[in-house]
Amino acid sequence: MPTWVWACSRTGLAARKINLKQAILDLILSHPDLQGRFAEAELVGDIKRFGLPLGSRRRLISGNGYLLTGDAAHLIDPFSGEGVSNAMISGRWAAEQAEKCLLQNDFSAPFMQDYDAAVYNRLGKELQLSYRMQQLLDYPWLFNAVANKASRNATFGQMLSCMFTDLDLREQLKKPSFYFRLLFNR
Repeated sequence: MPTWVWACSRTGLAARKINLKQAILDLILSHPDLQGRFAEAELVGDIKRFGLPLGSRRRLISGNGYLLTGDAAHLIDPFSGEGVSNAMISGRWAAEQAEKCLLQNDFSAPFMQDYDAAVYNRLGKELQLSYRMQQLLDYPWLFNAVANKASRNATFGQMLSCMFTDLDLREQLKKPSFYFRLLFNR
C-alpha cells in the first residue's frame, strides 16, 4: 500500500522548514522512476523556482483600458495547478468584452466589469472548491487517507478522479460527513 506525500501551501512549507531545492534533488536520487532517468544527468546552474499565480481568491481582473487573462488574472487552479483551460475560458470572455468595448468605444473600468462577472460566473465556484481542496493539504493524515483509499478501491479512485471535472461531486469534499464515511466505512 503506497503512502502518499503531498506538499502544502507556501506557509505550510515554511512551517515545516522544507527546502524545495533539496527536496527535488533528493527525489531525483531516491524515486525509482526518476533514478534511472536522471542517472547520467548533470545539474548545470542553480535550480530556479517561482510561485504560481493561483486562483485562491477573487481579484479585480480588468480596469481602465485592460483585461487580464490566464496566469495574469491569477486563474491557475489552486489544487491541480492546471491553468490552460482557465486561460482559454478567460481569453474567450476577454475577446467578447473587447468587441463590446470597440463597438461602444468605452474602455473604462466600469464598462469592463462585465468581463470580471463573466469570468467569475464561469470559474469562481470551481476555483473556490479547488482552494478548499488545497487547504486540505494542511491535514496530511487526512489527505493520505483519501489517497490510500483511492489506490486500494478502484470505484472510490474513479469517483475521486471525477471530482476534478464534476463540481457537484467535488462539493462533497467540503462536507465532514464525506471524510467520516471515508475513514469508517471499509
